[in-house]
Amino acid sequence: MKGAVTHLIVGPDGHGVTEYALALARHAGGGVVRDIGPLPPGPVHVTFTDHLFGPTPEEAVDRVLARCAGHTLSLSLHDIPQPEEGAQRFARRSPAYLRLAGAADLVVCNSRHEASFFPDSVEVIPLPVPPVRSRYRPEPGTVGILGFIYPGKGHDDIIRALAGTGLKIRALGGVSAGHEDWARHLQDLATESGVDLRITGYLSEADLAEEMGRVAVPVCAHRHYSASGSLMTWLGAGRHVLVSDSPYTREMARQWPDRIGIVADWRDALLDAAASPTPPIGTPDGWDWPEVAAGWSSVWERLWPSVSVVIPYFNNPDGLREVVAAVRAQDYPGQVEIVVADDGSTVPPPELGCVVVRQEDLGFRAAAARNLGAAAADGEVLAFFDGDTAPCPGYLRAVVPHVTANPRAVVLGTRLTGPERTEPAWLAQAWDRTGHLSRADETSWRFIISAVLTCGRTFFDQVGGFDSTMVGYGGEDWEFGFRAWHAGAGFVHEPRGVATHDEPDWGGRSADIAQKNAESLALAHRITHPSARPAGVIFEVADVAVCVPAFAAPGVTETVIAGWLRAGDVVVVTETVPALFRADPRVRTHAGGQRATFTLTRPAVPAAPIAELVDRICAGGGDAELTVGGEVAAGVRTRRREALGGDTIELPVEWEIIGGPRRLERDFAGW
Repeated sequence: MKGAVTHLIVGPDGHGVTEYALALARHAGGGVVRDIGPLPPGPVHVTFTDHLFGPTPEEAVDRVLARCAGHTLSLSLHDIPQPEEGAQRFARRSPAYLRLAGAADLVVCNSRHEASFFPDSVEVIPLPVPPVRSRYRPEPGTVGILGFIYPGKGHDDIIRALAGTGLKIRALGGVSAGHEDWARHLQDLATESGVDLRITGYLSEADLAEEMGRVAVPVCAHRHYSASGSLMTWLGAGRHVLVSDSPYTREMARQWPDRIGIVADWRDALLDAAASPTPPIGTPDGWDWPEVAAGWSSVWERLWPSVSVVIPYFNNPDGLREVVAAVRAQDYPGQVEIVVADDGSTVPPPELGCVVVRQEDLGFRAAAARNLGAAAADGEVLAFFDGDTAPCPGYLRAVVPHVTANPRAVVLGTRLTGPERTEPAWLAQAWDRTGHLSRADETSWRFIISAVLTCGRTFFDQVGGFDSTMVGYGGEDWEFGFRAWHAGAGFVHEPRGVATHDEPDWGGRSADIAQKNAESLALAHRITHPSARPAGVIFEVADVAVCVPAFAAPGVTETVIAGWLRAGDVVVVTETVPALFRADPRVRTHAGGQRATFTLTRPAVPAAPIAELVDRICAGGGDAELTVGGEVAAGVRTRRREALGGDTIELPVEWEIIGGPRRLERDFAGW
């Protein structure tokens, strides 16, 4: 599919590998970044040969991996190391190519011979054979070698073979950078051998085609091949080519047996060919750039994970048609399925060729419907749209790369509402304040919108999906966002992922205060953060758990527990509930679901509510050791830290250390 990747192209125009990269981008589509330009999100394709990317093979690989970090990486590998290039050079280059291939998501080379270098399976897409319009006017006795001049290309072997024959050599192409001394050596060798050698220098396409037509005997004399663009160019002109024997040329000769002659003895083969030149026999059919591009597009589709679009539906067939049509108009390169989750409609969804699942009408149950749709979906990525929210072109292409880069990503699109197609001001301000959620924090679940939400299927399952017990309009997305954050989610707002909704933003309609209040009450029981619930109210799941050991001195444990119960939305966990707290549901032998858990190592009590302290700990990474007077009084572990890992910070706190024994009647009376 066209445009599946961004092409990172390094190297000068005219270089064979660079020209391959540019031609691939032209024919297969996709963005092009030259050299040091910034890379957009999404898969990146690199056409690689080591000497274009760095002074050494290892440095070249380091540069590619550094540039492409965080991106799905596709590679077209060229000049793959071969033992024939010499033991020292082969040993120097091989580890770098193997390391790069091992780090990539897709590796392609141009022949089965090259593929055998790699221990793991790689794709093979042969070089194209583009037609070359070359007027055949051969000069008698002319042997032609095409391409850049450098050691190992075989020019010197052909010069030695032609000594005393009267045949002449035309080297069609320029001297490879850094090998000017080699070109002078070839001229000297030709003079000593009595061979007429002419090096044309760089030729335009038209001039190259003209010079190729003047050659009587085309030759590819490489001492070692990985793959040869020169050979393909001769074949594109319809010529019969003499080639040196190698695994690669034998592979090509099996494919085009009437066009390639493998040479055992150059002198005899050249004399025979010059005596009876073979005229052009036509360009091979069926393997030009369109076929090569199609091959690449096919393998690139694998770089884009399959997507299941889940659409909850209720009695709105026209809206569903619009959303489904917008999904099918997406230019996403990977596989896309559409799952419609019917929330008990009396008007069934129209037949649109989608997967359809249905639940009973037990009230507005969008959360349960989304879960039902996700359960029926096959995609690696789940993209949720409401049944009246249609994605604009490019939506999936924009949002999915974030999930590929971070399996815990929760990606929000931009939802434009109402006839004016504007974004609610409170959301626009949030994106600006948080850098499109790159600076998300403990309260950023308030910006999660299930109407334009995308995440990985595995992470969705780890979070537990939406809360299916929620009935009524709104809130299920915030609740999901809260749990996702504490499961390690990376929130992302993608401005290029735009979707439209004809009605005004529901959150901004003041007439719906009663519904908003119902949503707030439902969320207060599910989201433990202080911004979602009132202080002083006891909830089944508190925001903070405090594990209090049984302190030996009489009265100390009771005093510490009572102090923590005054510190905010807290549940105290003890091995045995002291008699004083038998009727208090906030003192238990076990707890779960809290944002943070404090484990006391000393009988310490906070002097003020701890909500601000918890936020400081979360902002610092999620684990902390709290010290009083330089000694550790408590360790803190947050749910998000459990998911993500990270460093432990040390924070001094001004807490009271409770000494004992304690006379409780004095504490109760305040004496």
